This record gives sequence, structure tokens and C-alpha cells, in this order.
Amino acid sequence: MKGKIIKLTGGYYYIKCDDVIYETRARGNFRHQNISPIVGDVVEFKYEDNNLGYIEKVYPRKNMLTRPRVSNVDVAVIIVPVKDPKYNLMLVDKTIIQAEYEGIDIAVVINKMDLDELEAKNLYDIYSNAGFKTFMISATNKETLKELKDFCKHKTVALSGVSAAGKSSITSAILDKDVQIGDVSNKTRRGRHTTRHVELLYSHDIYIFDTPGFSSIDLNIESEDLKNYFREFNNYREKCKFKDCNHINEPKCGVKEAVENGDISKNRYENYLLIFEELKNKGEY
Repeated sequence: MKGKIIKLTGGYYYIKCDDVIYETRARGNFRHQNISPIVGDVVEFKYEDNNLGYIEKVYPRKNMLTRPRVSNVDVAVIIVPVKDPKYNLMLVDKTIIQAEYEGIDIAVVINKMDLDELEAKNLYDIYSNAGFKTFMISATNKETLKELKDFCKHKTVALSGVSAAGKSSITSAILDKDVQIGDVSNKTRRGRHTTRHVELLYSHDIYIFDTPGFSSIDLNIESEDLKNYFREFNNYREKCKFKDCNHINEPKCGVKEAVENGDISKNRYENYLLIFEELKNKGEY
């Protein structure tokens, strides 16, 4: 039998095959072969009535995210809350870099626009101008979710964002089914971690990874390669005097000129400088 792993918890793999969910384990010899099935994998498995099934084969992955550890993703949808909790654009940009590195398409969703429409529009402009498919929504307003829902059709989607960014409520709206929704602690204004395992939720032709919130990302790329993961730089690199320009201290830099002219977000560029320095220092140790 052939199916897709939709949930992994406690060492058990739950596989969807022909609209039926089967509970399975991985064969012991997978450990010797350094094979570790993950959610999103397409697998072959054996299953007998009233018995536990066993995964026999894992098919090659078209891609894999490292955080959360999921495979065969069509698009990474990054949720950016306007408020409650306050957004962290450094974390957003690192998440984008990681997805770009993995070769996964990206969309940015500005959520809770009803809490501050002016700030929501500012965030929308930053990422749409950088070249990303961007949405501005309120999870409590289904009209604003329609375009996002249409975008997700026929796709396997990985939602990313800090806890309480709205991942669970957005998933509920898109899939038309109730998903556990987190809240924000009034005491700390930080989201509680409401999702405790990686699971692929589905409805009709949409699959969504409902993944744990996170607070940090450790990038494993060289500082010299970082410029390749800021897509808005591409339109201005030909204007740089040096082909290997890092767009930092070099003279006659097309990217720095674009920042000064307002064609590239100053916020995104400042995050680029900070991440570059962080990766450079990391590489020296």
C-alpha cells in the first residue's frame, strides 16, 4: 500500500491512503540505513486488519524543511501578526532565508490587520515590494481569507510563525474544520505553545502542516552566500561595481543605492547586515 504520512507522535506514524488513516511503525532496519520517515513523506507500507502496520519504503523527497522537520512542501506560508504577539521581522526574514535555502516557494501573511490597519499595510508593502506573494488578513473575517484559501488549493502548505501568530485559527478557516487555537497570555503577552506534534491536516485538495511555534532559527549558510537569499537584491546587483559585492562596505553598490532611494526596504536591508555579521562571526569559530 502507498500513502502519505500525515502525523508523527510517540514513535507512531499515521498514514493517509485512499481517505483511510492507518497507524504504523517504521521497520527497525531503517535505523541501520540512516532512514528516518517524517511527516509529508510518501511511503509504502504493509497493513493487515486489526494489526499495526509497518513502513517498508520511503520515496525520495522533493524538499525538506528542517524546522519544522517536514517534507514535500509546495509553499511555506509565513504568518506575521501585527499585534498580540508583536511581530519580529528578524525572525520573519530568517524564516524566509531558510525556506529560500530549501528551495521552497514562499508567501507572507500579515495577520490581525484589524488591530492596526496602518501597520498592517506597512508590513504588506515591505514583503510585497520584496517580491513575495503577500496577503493582509484577519482570521476573524472570512472575506479576507478567501484569496489565501484559493492560493492554498492543490498545495501542501507549511505554516510558520511564532506561537499565537494565528496559525491554528487560519488553518481552521481554510480547511473549514476546527483546529486547536492558541491564545496569548495576558501576563507575558507571549503565545502559549498549543501544538505539540507535527501533523498534516487536510480538507479536499488542501494539506496544511500545523507546526509548533518557534522563537529562534539557526541558519547554516555562509555569510558570503547570504545575498543570494534576499531576492529583491537581484534587480540591482548588475549596477554594483564589483561582481562579488556583498552590498555592505563596497563603493558604487547598486543595492545600497536602491536602499537609499527607497526601492529596497531599509528594514530588510538592516536585517541583512545583522544576519551577515552573525553568520560571519559564526564562521570564525
